Amino acid sequence: MDDIVSVTQHGIDRALKDGLLLFDDGHYEEALAIFESALERFGPNMDLYHWKGVTLRNLGRLGEAVASLEKSTDAAKPAGSLYELAVLLIEEGVDAARGDGILKELSDQGDLPAREYLAHRAYEDGEFDQVVALTRAERDPEMETQWPDAVECLETLEGIALTEMGQLDEARFHLKRVARKNPGCASHMTNLGRIYQMEERHSRALKCYLRAVELDPDDPVPQINLAHLYDEMGRKDAAKNVFQSLYEAFGTDAAVLEDFARFLAKSGDLKRAFSLVERALQDAVEGPETDDLAAFMGWLAMDAGDHDRAMAIWEGLIASKPEAFAARHYLAGLLSEKGEIPRSLDLLEDAARIDPTAARNWCVRPDGEVEECFKPISGEARFRTVAGLPEGGA
Repeated sequence: MDDIVSVTQHGIDRALKDGLLLFDDGHYEEALAIFESALERFGPNMDLYHWKGVTLRNLGRLGEAVASLEKSTDAAKPAGSLYELAVLLIEEGVDAARGDGILKELSDQGDLPAREYLAHRAYEDGEFDQVVALTRAERDPEMETQWPDAVECLETLEGIALTEMGQLDEARFHLKRVARKNPGCASHMTNLGRIYQMEERHSRALKCYLRAVELDPDDPVPQINLAHLYDEMGRKDAAKNVFQSLYEAFGTDAAVLEDFARFLAKSGDLKRAFSLVERALQDAVEGPETDDLAAFMGWLAMDAGDHDRAMAIWEGLIASKPEAFAARHYLAGLLSEKGEIPRSLDLLEDAARIDPTAARNWCVRPDGEVEECFKPISGEARFRTVAGLPEGGA
């Protein structure tokens, strides 16, 4: 009997090895055939069901993928099947509520990949206090040993979230610790440099950004931050040179384009700033991203001090684009500052209809302070509803 079990397990192991080699090369149909053949030959096996489900997801056969992953969760092994099932349910729009419930249950049981996924989601939604709560939840030392990458990511997320919340001392503590553990990671140096920049410790920020660029020259983020740092230090020519190099290398990156254009507008070169954005709009496929980019031209006019031109840009977009979120939100802020309260509130409610999460996050900063442009209407009940603030505040 032991010999039969051994032969069967050998066959399963061989099928998993051959199937995963094909899977890693993107040959999903061939991988699926191997997993299915092994299941027919050797009978139910949780690992085979797991990888069959993952492969079916990559082929877009979602119902079959869910069924296979559900079979693989009937036993404790493989541990990742419930996680894979939850992520499929969420990311493929099959049953997000069920997927969330699975991840929360796994996280409560100490599963660190599930906790990391939830923390990333919370960060993307601007729920920074939730990020901190997840990262500070009790962790089993055995799980930390099993998932060191998840531990590093959770600590990094905690540092970034605390930075957004303005708790810089705590943020620096966490980010310095992960940077010491992994000194070759460019993003750790970038995050740490951002804290120093916010504290106006320019020499330390400069050192961090230059090291990040050295570690990963293909990442535009530390270079963008470096350009802004030079600008803050009064080194305008150095800032312009970095922005120009960035634009030449990453001109299709929205953050690069927008930050360079704003730098030009604030420096008095509005014509070139508009030219960069207009060129990008000509090459872009029409959609929400292009609507946002078109609305950004209003910001450029604002930066250059031309409020009338900014209003005309946003009014034109609102008239022609029923779902132009950014134009509505930007114009609402300008009208709030000008004292045109009813129209500002109407536009904010329209923006919230289009994207309630973004509308809330664009009204209130991560530290809980209302954005400056909306302070004139911060006591209005309609504003507080959009911003997710308690009633009766000021």
